[in-house]
Amino acid sequence: MARKRKFITWLSVLCMVFPRIFVAYAFYGLPSILAVKFTYKQSGYLFLAFLALTTSWIISSQVANISITSYILSFLLQLPFIMFLLQFDIKDNLNCLRILRIINITVCIFSFINMVQYGFPFLLPYINYVPDVFSAFYFFGGAKIVTIIGFFALAAEIFLVKPKKHLFWLFIALINFIVPNYLIGILMGLGALSFVAIRKKPALIPLLLILVLIILPYAIDRSQNLNQGFATNVGMNPKVFAYYSIFQLYGQFPTTVIFGTGLGAFSSTPALWSSTYISALSTNNIPKLPAFFMSQYHASILGPTLSMLSSDKFSLESSASKPYTSVSSIFTEYGLFFGFFIMILAYRVFEKMGWKKKYTITIACFAVFIFTTDQWHDSLFFGYMLLLSRNISTYST
Repeated sequence: MARKRKFITWLSVLCMVFPRIFVAYAFYGLPSILAVKFTYKQSGYLFLAFLALTTSWIISSQVANISITSYILSFLLQLPFIMFLLQFDIKDNLNCLRILRIINITVCIFSFINMVQYGFPFLLPYINYVPDVFSAFYFFGGAKIVTIIGFFALAAEIFLVKPKKHLFWLFIALINFIVPNYLIGILMGLGALSFVAIRKKPALIPLLLILVLIILPYAIDRSQNLNQGFATNVGMNPKVFAYYSIFQLYGQFPTTVIFGTGLGAFSSTPALWSSTYISALSTNNIPKLPAFFMSQYHASILGPTLSMLSSDKFSLESSASKPYTSVSSIFTEYGLFFGFFIMILAYRVFEKMGWKKKYTITIACFAVFIFTTDQWHDSLFFGYMLLLSRNISTYST
């Protein structure tokens, strides 16, 4: 039993820190599969969810041309999140806090190694080069993943472990959380921590004030230099447009109110991978997969808007400039009724974790804040962190 526990632990860590290339996504999903208990009841729920989503996709495919490959990819990417919603339990022999700590320190070490090529320790991030390179070996956009991992670890260390036993791990988590250049993640994390600190743990307020003072100058500088190409060309803030596009979709394709577009057919990650508009604005290439193409829903609703940005290659570079969020993607791809049903399921998960617990409230707030401002519901990293959080929430020392 001990050997099996160690094997799953280290395999999970290895898969999570693997360099981020397209083929690595199969490995990123493996830790979630290995971690959970596949009971008859939970497996039955998962099968029913897959059946319902597949039926929805079939109905949506009669209205517009959509990709079956994109649907399969989207379901697989959302699988950890779906298992979290269905309250899959973690195997009893796994110490989820230990797994999170090992992932956390490995990602931190890899990030420092990655900075060596930029002159570290003689040259420093924020001063001599952008902090995006504090991104382990995840490459472009990897700083966001490091921030997310850092936040989940930070919340666990603050609320679940006695202070004398966790200072080292708290410091590592703090580095991963605040050093990378992912301001939305940092601000949403600080917002979640502040919400709890004001209501339940005032002792956190001085630490939060210090963190705000540290990142405030850079945040102001970034906001002043943020590319305004989307707002200039489209006439509204990209995050406002993300929610406006929901009503555009419902108006042009009324069946999507009930059935959605089908997973991977509007603005989730596979839909973006297959978008010719997005590929024209970035260095991302469409993966060479059979029956993988841009959906008619994406082309009809997002296409005219994204085509306005064709002359500005950097208009979608920042997370704050992307015209989609998890909430908008859920309500477009799942439909209005399934979208609300997902929110009910999420509430029930956190309720079972214990709403009175500071850790539960922090994670719930962070999930709500980050889902409304950026897209993470179909991230294998975020989904795995949520699965671990269900078990960590019962941990105490």
